Amino acid sequence: MRYRVVFEFQSEDSAMSDVYNCKDEQAAFDKFAELCDMLEHTMDPTDPSGWEVVDEPDFYNIINREEGIYGYVRLLEG
Repeated sequence: MRYRVVFEFQSEDSAMSDVYNCKDEQAAFDKFAELCDMLEHTMDPTDPSGWEVVDEPDFYNIINREEGIYGYVRLLEG
């Protein structure tokens, strides 16, 4: 089975996206966790007002509509 990790980030002044093809489930989960941590630290929602977070086993999304910032990581298999 193949695994892919999809990453996207966008702010007012920058944007990036990437897709990582992983050789096995563990590599996919490791990349997923790494990218989730990166988003969390990049956005640093220390003031929880304005931030919406979805944290599921195969999907992580963080968004601040007021500031126009969002990022997500999705783990896909198949």
